[in-house]
Order: sequence, then C-alpha cells, then structure tokens
Amino acid sequence: MFRYIDCADYGSEFCPCSLAERGECIICSQLKNQKFCDCLNWKGTCVYQEFIWNNEKSKKSREYRKFRIVEKRYLREDLILLKIKVNQGLARELCNIGAFVFLKPERDIEAYSTPISIMESDIINNIITVVFKIEGVKTKALKECDKEIMVKGPYWNGIQGKKYIEDLKNKSCLIIGRGVALAPAVLAAKKMINNKNNVYVVLDRGRSEEHFTESYFKSYGCVVKPTKICNMNKYILDDTRELLQHLLKKWNYEVVLSAGNDDFHRLILNYIHNLDPYIKFATVNNSTMCCGEGVCGSCQLRGKNNEIIKTCKQQFNPLEVFGEELNSK
Repeated sequence: MFRYIDCADYGSEFCPCSLAERGECIICSQLKNQKFCDCLNWKGTCVYQEFIWNNEKSKKSREYRKFRIVEKRYLREDLILLKIKVNQGLARELCNIGAFVFLKPERDIEAYSTPISIMESDIINNIITVVFKIEGVKTKALKECDKEIMVKGPYWNGIQGKKYIEDLKNKSCLIIGRGVALAPAVLAAKKMINNKNNVYVVLDRGRSEEHFTESYFKSYGCVVKPTKICNMNKYILDDTRELLQHLLKKWNYEVVLSAGNDDFHRLILNYIHNLDPYIKFATVNNSTMCCGEGVCGSCQLRGKNNEIIKTCKQQFNPLEVFGEELNSK
C-alpha cells in the first residue's frame, strides 16, 4: 500500500532496535528473514551490517530520566503547559519535526507512560515545552507533577508525512488545526520558517479566546487566521470552504499539515485533495501508543493490502490512509 515508507529510528543511535532481533525490522529485508538485500529506504547506513557489528543484538533502548519542571501553567482548567529542564543532548534531539517523549510521575509504574509531543525545544537553555489535556488516568497522573517528572526519549514520529515538511524550501505550507493537536505543528512551523517558507495557519480557537499556539505561530512569522473550521468533524463550514479555496488559489501550497484528530484529518484531506490532487499532506500522529518501539501493537493499523504498519515509528503517506477515494479503489 504505502509507496513512501520510512522508520523514524533508522540510522539513529537506537538502530538496529529490538525488532531486528526478531525478524521484524521495518527497513531491512534481511532482518525480516528474507534471503536478499532489498532495503526500503536507503540512507547511507546498512542496518544489517550494524546488526552484525553489534554481535547480532539491538542497540540500547531509551530509558527514563528524571528532570526538573521549571514552569507549570494552566492554560485552561483542563489544559496544562509544562516547561522541563533537560540535558543539552536531549534538547537538541527533540528540536526536530515530529519529536515527542513519554512522560510519567516518578512513583508510578511504566503503565502510566504518556506520549506527549514537543511544542518547543530551547537548545540554548535546554528547556522543552509540552502541552497536554487532562482526559484520563494517565494525564491526571501528570497533573500531579509539580517539581520533577520522568522523561523518556527522544522519539520522532509525532507527525506522519514529515518528509514533505522537511524537504520544503522557499515554498508555502498551509497548517489547518484545532485543539491540543496543534502543539507539534508549532515546532514544524518554526522549522519551515527557518527554511524560508511561507506558512499560513488556519486555526480554530475552540473554547478559548486565544489558542495557546497562536502567539508562537505569530512570533515565528506565520500568518494566522482564527476561524471556526468545522462542525463536529462532519462538515467544513461554508466560510472556511471559501477561505480554503481562496488560499489554495492564491498561494499554490506545496504541503498541507492537518493538526486535529483522525476524523478531522479525513475531512480536511479529502476536501483539499478534491480541490488540488497534487498537494502533499502531513498529519499529526494520533495513534495510541504504549511502548513507542513497535513492539506492543497498540499503534498498529493495516493497509489496503493488509500490511501491518507500526505507526509509533513507521512513516507513511497520510493521503493513502485518510484519502477515502484512494482507499475505496
């Protein structure tokens, strides 16, 4: 199904991972118990060779480390912003599109691990900024953290189709989003602005007078248009349809980044794809994650040909997942 496949950990210090030991490597055919060399996405590093050199064992996996919370702020009664002082290496590794970490209170067991996207990573002061919404047991546990918190990372698969964003230079991108899902779009926007791209943000403020990401987008130089985007993920409002048609015609966007839940992705991607079938899409990753290593199966989805996709670390083309016309063929 997926013509564009990549592994977020490929070539990193965590590659080869434990999947390679058990014949489940996402990239290497020989580490999938096949007898020929046919890697899916060559990056100049041979996973199989690294595996042999490492005595046919996986590299050391990520571990939890305790860091200090330097700021905790309620953006709303159910929305919390945390600034966490980390070490220099982790701050730099998390200053990448789609970066996320697992967080948990020190006293709680591993089952309380919660994946949270990075909104900002300050590599001068080594401070990462995250925002989370209080919804269930795990986020209620994070709410209790005031002085210290356990952090495991870095992870890099918080945005699907991030290749299209990373490759963008001297062009234009449209970000459409709402809710806490806009947090990872902030870091993506900063990277795109640094690559001399024009970034236009259509932002739904929801229940807030000003969305918590709005000031970040504006400070980076994005054009921000607050509006009500859709009605309960069922249809895009008429005013927003007119706005999107106008923007697509005027700016000739290369990439559209959808920042919402999966129903929101389907609504936005299909509407825009019908207007312009040549636009590339990226989406915030909403997969349920427990381990982040492609092992537990909680994040898995199946493609049109019944392929298993480990979405915590595997990249794919969002249009082939959320595009209704493509999936019906």
